[in-house]
Amino acid sequence: MRFAVLYSHPFGERMLANLLNEPGHCRACGPACDGCKYGAYSLADSLVTAEELPKPEELPPMIEDPGDYLPRLPPVDVLVAVGLHPDLLIALPESYDVRSLIVPVEEPDWMDPWTERKLREACEESNVELTVARPGCDLEPPGPVTERFCRAGLIGRPKLSLRVEDGVVVEARVVRSAPCGCTWFVAKRLVGVDAEPGEVKAAVSEAHHSYPCTASMKVDERVGDTLLHAAGWLHVRAALRALEEAVGGGE
Repeated sequence: MRFAVLYSHPFGERMLANLLNEPGHCRACGPACDGCKYGAYSLADSLVTAEELPKPEELPPMIEDPGDYLPRLPPVDVLVAVGLHPDLLIALPESYDVRSLIVPVEEPDWMDPWTERKLREACEESNVELTVARPGCDLEPPGPVTERFCRAGLIGRPKLSLRVEDGVVVEARVVRSAPCGCTWFVAKRLVGVDAEPGEVKAAVSEAHHSYPCTASMKVDERVGDTLLHAAGWLHVRAALRALEEAVGGGE
């Protein structure tokens, strides 16, 4: 599976580092890193290119010819677009030979309703699977191409598996991580925590802020909360579900 990344925001670099599983990306254990993440997966051989484009504020408010600013790309299965100018974003489906387009939204103004509507229309016309994840960790594959990509990179809506002994979390395994890799960081910080919902929630919240999350503190009207809080709650809910399964003996 071949993929490319076009980004105008640091979240693109962070997501790419996680997908490539670059050494040192997690940092949860500091010098005592046991390498649990490294070797579990890597999409390094699948990456075609990653290119940084000018930030939206560095470009004209309206772009008549997106081709003047978009780089050339060979055919790819998946294209990840992070923080691009709206006119460039809308032009992606007809500009490239792609099967899946993933658009993480870490700032509300990256994707207003009009832009999203036009992008969905463009993807439908070009038969491209479109994923708009608001925030980035609320990523749910809409079709088989995106699902295969997410499985290969162990990314999507966070999912954890916990093992509890004598009332303490002794193991936290990442089943599926947020695209930026934050879930791996959170999992490590859960080990040694009392297996009580309040303690687990507090540990997740502290870890999520320590990572730190790049999602905006601006309220996204589509979400009804700040994207930072939404991202935090996705991890809290994942940990609490895993705790319930561990304590209750679920699978």
